[in-house]
Amino acid sequence: MNFDLTSDQRQLQEAATRLAQKKLMPLLAAYPKDAPLPKSAMLQIFEVLAEFGLTGARVPEELGGSGLGMLDYGLAFEQLPPVIALALIAHDGTTSRLCASGAAKDFPHLIEDLLAGRKIACTASTEPTTGSDPRSIKLRVRESEDGATAYLSGTKQWITNGTIADVAFVTGKLEGSGELQRYIVEQAVSPFRATEIPCVGLQQGHLSELTFDQIPVPRSNAIGSDNSTMKTLTQAWLVNRPLLGLLGLKAAERARDVAMEHVKDRMQFGATLASKQLIQEALVDIDASIQSARLLCYSALDAADRGVATQALSAMAKRQGVVTAEKAASIAMRLCGAMGLATETGVEQHTRDIKMLTIPDGTYEILTLIAGRDITGQSAL
Repeated sequence: MNFDLTSDQRQLQEAATRLAQKKLMPLLAAYPKDAPLPKSAMLQIFEVLAEFGLTGARVPEELGGSGLGMLDYGLAFEQLPPVIALALIAHDGTTSRLCASGAAKDFPHLIEDLLAGRKIACTASTEPTTGSDPRSIKLRVRESEDGATAYLSGTKQWITNGTIADVAFVTGKLEGSGELQRYIVEQAVSPFRATEIPCVGLQQGHLSELTFDQIPVPRSNAIGSDNSTMKTLTQAWLVNRPLLGLLGLKAAERARDVAMEHVKDRMQFGATLASKQLIQEALVDIDASIQSARLLCYSALDAADRGVATQALSAMAKRQGVVTAEKAASIAMRLCGAMGLATETGVEQHTRDIKMLTIPDGTYEILTLIAGRDITGQSAL
């Protein structure tokens, strides 16, 4: 087993790092840290991501995407600023699901715009009372008598990109049958209301609530609800979870770098903090935990590339990644002393941003149940 990255992978990783440092971070720095970015700025960001091939990383080349391997995607993805990476995973995940459902044939111009970063996408599944159990979705779909129009009524919540999205991939239940149905809802054609949800971290991002009040959607925008749709969603989870784990670990690593600089400079009792045994132990704990969790995430993405990914491996990758990141960032904050609480060091922002990654695509408890069910073959629910 070879743990070394290939030459191409190292170049991809280095290029993504340069992209983040030279193009993306300056865009973020031009706006307040505690307010959602304007859509104009997000379109600039998505244009940059499109040039790098990341807006269609999971879309096959024959459909206009870059068709990256998932491990390669992860190596580039983890270098991005978290607020941008989370917006990307929502956009790219939605675009890939649409393409897998045949939308590239039926809506070619829309897919072209999404891949080029000219339009922004989101997936709207979760609701105020619905998270991990799609069977409890309450958004209702009423079809017109002639069958030409569907009317959507309900609320979607915790939707990444919701307030800046040009298109939402919305799941609801047909009145009468209760069958799950998914629709491409274009804001320009079927205007829904979107409001921001203020959160503890990733405050330049767009976590939203979407309200549908008898919103008319052309029946032709319906996407099939067969088994292939569910399979596509499952495949997305298998990749999203380790990606989120990597994102948290990178944020923790950035907090660790700040702590390392601090303990090397700070003098206490005639010597640097870095020379103290307990400080070195803490740094070793941080580095060892991040490295081991990162390898688990890489393993899950490699398994996806080889077609042998499992729910257990994917769930454990995110579970271990974000838990490790939370603990590592917390230790880094302590090592910085009072400066760890100051906004100027950025450690507190990394800590808050990591907290935001603990919920999407499965909480710690849900991921534990998913992995446990896959390992034992028995559901604990």
